[in-house]
Amino acid sequence: MTETAPHSASALIDELRHIVGPERVITAQAERDYYSHDLFFWDKHADPLAVIKPDTRAQVPGIVTAAARHDTAIYMRGGGMSYTNGYGPETARSIILDLSGLNRIIEVDPINRFIALEAGCTWAQVVQALSPHNMAVDFAPPLSGSHSTVGGALAQNVPSGMQGVLGLEVVRANGDVVRTGSWASRNNGKPYSRIFGPDLTGLFLGDNGTFGIKLAVGLHLKHRAKAQAFASFAFETYEAMATAMIELSPYDFITRRTGLDPYESQSIAKVSLKDAIAAAAKIAGQERGLTGGLKAMVEMAAGGLDFMAGVKWSMHLKVESHSDRAAEDGMAIVKTICAKHGREFPAILPRAREAIGFSIRKFLGKDGERWIATSSMWPLGRAVEVASATEAFFKAHKAEMERHGVIHSYVTNFGQHYFLSEPCFYWHDELSELHFRALPTDEAKRFKALSGKPDTRAFVRELREKLRQLFFDMGAIHVQIGGFYDFTKAIEPTTLSLLQDLKGMLDPEGRLSPGKMGGLRGRK
Repeated sequence: MTETAPHSASALIDELRHIVGPERVITAQAERDYYSHDLFFWDKHADPLAVIKPDTRAQVPGIVTAAARHDTAIYMRGGGMSYTNGYGPETARSIILDLSGLNRIIEVDPINRFIALEAGCTWAQVVQALSPHNMAVDFAPPLSGSHSTVGGALAQNVPSGMQGVLGLEVVRANGDVVRTGSWASRNNGKPYSRIFGPDLTGLFLGDNGTFGIKLAVGLHLKHRAKAQAFASFAFETYEAMATAMIELSPYDFITRRTGLDPYESQSIAKVSLKDAIAAAAKIAGQERGLTGGLKAMVEMAAGGLDFMAGVKWSMHLKVESHSDRAAEDGMAIVKTICAKHGREFPAILPRAREAIGFSIRKFLGKDGERWIATSSMWPLGRAVEVASATEAFFKAHKAEMERHGVIHSYVTNFGQHYFLSEPCFYWHDELSELHFRALPTDEAKRFKALSGKPDTRAFVRELREKLRQLFFDMGAIHVQIGGFYDFTKAIEPTTLSLLQDLKGMLDPEGRLSPGKMGGLRGRK
């Protein structure tokens, strides 16, 4: 960006106040600091000039053109649940555009099977809007969907769901508003088809806001399945669970698949799903055909006891179909495969996950420990190899981790074409204002007294960077690239050249999210 006279900052603020109203331009230092930080600590951070909170889509082009006139960068923020520095400013000559106020449902069309909504809608709003129609999005919303926005998920990418995005309304860096897919049709355009010429929708997915600002989204709808079946399985090793995931991968009737390590298996029932466990156990207790052992464990869970005692690695699955018989037949296939590598135990956790819908409580440990994840995605056939390499990594650093009191865990998943491994770290440290504002009042009060552990924090940062490097060397890809993963170093030079050309065309001055996506820069 070019040099600008010092007085233009105040002129920009005045212009933005005129566009959105004085109350929607935040300049207080504490609030600018709050809106600049995500769930992790980042040393490279600059305070923005202001946080802008538009409440209509029509205001955003004016904000963009005003920032351009004053040579100011724009970073986009949705629900704030990033942990890869997705929106933290890397230049002080910037504003943060908080899009959470763009939260209107535009249209629900059950016949043509789409919902059009503003990008600041949370996933919980989407579920509520579709409930009267007995429909759901053809998407896998994040667990943090009570706070996370649809636009944020699309900017960061979410495994197993981006194919359900039918169209976008986007603001370019020059202020132009464009639509994609059938939504771009001049005559009564509606977002019912993603394909209308080149797939421009895909261009703006997973871009971390570097190509354009998402204002509105069209998502594909499906009818809710009439029948569901749940199952949980315990495994002795990560490799055994990964092997089962590979064998289960061809069966698309499995619609929820979550693998947990020993730490997560024991803690998740006491943290994010705690309140739903007893109710789920009562439902499970009504099932026919429970053996004596399974029935005893269900009764334990209903009474609040530890029904997962002794479970190491665990996998929790949901099957959906058009009838109870079809769902049970599908689950029979699942059970046959998993029985070769582990053992079944009562499906309390997947039932509880279904009941609770969304929860952000998992972003901390049981006693308020800080949490951070490092994601990686792989071809399905490499699942066991990745499991072994990751286990070896943690074994090599075990002594140091114990000295710092750092605990690691895993969340794993698999889809039609990928295996996801997401090792996580928990450690004792002070919490941020983002945590306190999102937590229930009682827990926020309880965790206020936690003190900072800068040495441990530095160790976690270093260890996470080493893990990132391991995954890089092995050829992982990632979602939530943000400002953490080495995207521009990981892709082929010719592909990088194409992306640089696109960035240079769409954002020639580099004003949208500079420094993100591995520091992607355009070529003028």
